Amino acid sequence: MPETVLPNGVRLHWREAGDATKPPVVWIHGGSIEDSSSMIADLQPFATRIRALFPDTRGHGLSDRFERVEDYTYPKKAEDVLLWLDALGITRAVFGGASMGAALSLWLAVNAPERVRAVVSISGPPYAPLPEDVAWWRRHRHLVEAGRFEEYYDANVRLRVGEDALARIKARPDRYVEVLGMLRLHSVTSLLALLDETYSRTEWLADCARIRCPVLVIAGSEDHFPTVAMSRRVADTIVGARLHVIEGGGHFPNRSHRAEVQAVVAAFLARIGV
Repeated sequence: MPETVLPNGVRLHWREAGDATKPPVVWIHGGSIEDSSSMIADLQPFATRIRALFPDTRGHGLSDRFERVEDYTYPKKAEDVLLWLDALGITRAVFGGASMGAALSLWLAVNAPERVRAVVSISGPPYAPLPEDVAWWRRHRHLVEAGRFEEYYDANVRLRVGEDALARIKARPDRYVEVLGMLRLHSVTSLLALLDETYSRTEWLADCARIRCPVLVIAGSEDHFPTVAMSRRVADTIVGARLHVIEGGGHFPNRSHRAEVQAVVAAFLARIGV
């Protein structure tokens, strides 16, 4: 994986695929326990028509970690992503991803509109966490405090996508070990900071009304955060945005219903001329 040290001092790793001469698509992973390795398969069908870029945002994968909550906010992550694109000579890109990565893409469209050609938001929540999710974190925070990262990982997967999904991950022991190895790059303090930031966010849905680029919102019908109703509010807030609901999909329909998500993304890219 390539890496660079940004002008702000942050070491950022990324993965790359596709054709470097084609339009860039920045595809960003979810938060918490996620990294860029989980996103590559989403864009494989588009290898001949895009330059696919998959950053590890700060606190994830092989990029730098920090031990203060304030170092994991969307403005900090966005600063890294834009400095990284500057280093690659990319002035404007399609942004997208899942969960946190989708929300960060929307945040960039609000706050750096000149850099964002379009957005694909899969389960992206410009919302404060649900009270029951905050309560869940308070009940499970002791696992991270005690350095029991593996137990926390399992509990988080159960919360987000269910016991069956966890069983599928564990059925691939090499992948399970790889993911946990990435998580183990955290200190207790840095992982606590990352997760405390996740569960202390505030709502910024109203800001999305400032977005003027094309936006595709994809929601899983079974997702509990954001629910379909919440994703519909996102689409309704953004002028011209389109909503596609994946029936039977959960928080990561790009994994459970990948072919359908890829078909919808393909049509969206064609519509914007990519």
